[in-house]
Amino acid sequence: MHGYAVVDTETTGILTGGWRHRIAEIAVVHVSPDGTITGEWSTLVNPERDLGPQNVHGIRAVDARRAPLFGELAGDLVARLRGRVPVAHNWSFDAMHLRSEFDRLGIDTPFEPSAGVCTMRAAGRVRLGSRRSLADCCAAAGVPERSWHSARDDAMAAAELLGYFIRYAPDAVALTKAHMGAALWDWPRIPVGTAEAVMRSEPGHAEPHFLARLVERMPRDEEPVADAYLAMLDAALLDRAISSTEGDMLVDLAHDLGLRRNELVALHLSYVRDLAREAWADEVVTDEERHDLRTVATLLALDHAVVDQILDEERTAAAAFPTASSAGRLGGLALRPGDKVVLTGSMARGREEIVAQAASAGVRVIGSVSRQTRVVVAADPDSLSGKARKARELGVPVVSEDAFLTVLDRLAEPVSAAAPTIDQLLGRSRGSDGGGELSYEIQ
Repeated sequence: MHGYAVVDTETTGILTGGWRHRIAEIAVVHVSPDGTITGEWSTLVNPERDLGPQNVHGIRAVDARRAPLFGELAGDLVARLRGRVPVAHNWSFDAMHLRSEFDRLGIDTPFEPSAGVCTMRAAGRVRLGSRRSLADCCAAAGVPERSWHSARDDAMAAAELLGYFIRYAPDAVALTKAHMGAALWDWPRIPVGTAEAVMRSEPGHAEPHFLARLVERMPRDEEPVADAYLAMLDAALLDRAISSTEGDMLVDLAHDLGLRRNELVALHLSYVRDLAREAWADEVVTDEERHDLRTVATLLALDHAVVDQILDEERTAAAAFPTASSAGRLGGLALRPGDKVVLTGSMARGREEIVAQAASAGVRVIGSVSRQTRVVVAADPDSLSGKARKARELGVPVVSEDAFLTVLDRLAEPVSAAAPTIDQLLGRSRGSDGGGELSYEIQ
């Protein structure tokens, strides 16, 4: 027996089985027989579904979607478990999820409730503190406080707690026949090192702008194909935010269309010009409309000065060539009574409350995504849920909870005779003349 493997998992929910909750992060810390920490390993795991209570574990979909699947890291995990007694704080919970993940791969495991050392039970045996949580037990043992609910930090804390018991209360963690059976388990030979570990991004970390990830192309003779890109841009900007997933999709489409960066800047200028023309259609640009234009410009890496210049030019053009009415309205997402929406993920606001508010506005919340779905509302716009994946496959926009709730709040406001009605299209319309002259240099 080489020592101990202290395990911690962060999961999308509590139960496995029919609930289909998955591991989203895992850590293993090696501890020698005398209680010394000798090594550590951790990684996020792509759970292939929504991340559940993100306010608890703090894992972002933008990080998890780039992480390996459990099957891709199973070999690395087995190599770190082989020959060691498994340990966890609340072992039965981690054992349940580990067993479920390996069952999906058709691999037998020794992860029964009695097969691992449980530091939570050990703390109860010696009456270490008055509560069961890892934080409370560590505080009672003098183990330094950490960033709880991260697999790596929780596993390190549990490893130090195990060392405390080995030194000061060895009977509380005495090894049993079941523990030794797990340590000597005949694991199958699984390839190691097939997947690279992915860590959480630092708090406050911002993803690079999607334009910064575009590769310059050689000059082309033909005109760029813009309609498909602008259509996807419409969908991405619907909630006035571009998620990392949407940014990747825009990058991939731009590459597929052969669009160079300077061509994309021209398209973005044209896009903002169309919105400015739309804003001037009623001969007034409100503070809300100007703020909306600047929000779009920021998302497209355009300076606010460019927005102001375009607005000035379009005001002159609108005075010279007035139009009867506006074909749309700034502001992105808009809903009509009868629209169908789908919710996915653990919302900040209670789901029943959201459904009730939507119903009062005549908006139907349904359970599955189809081409008739107006939008999918995600707790995290980069959601990995099956609903979000299907929405992207069908071209249904995925918008944030905040954007959706803002629209519902607007629908609840009294509508004056001069105010726009809720009977409006999602996105925006484009003029037939393309978007005007382009005379700006973007640094």
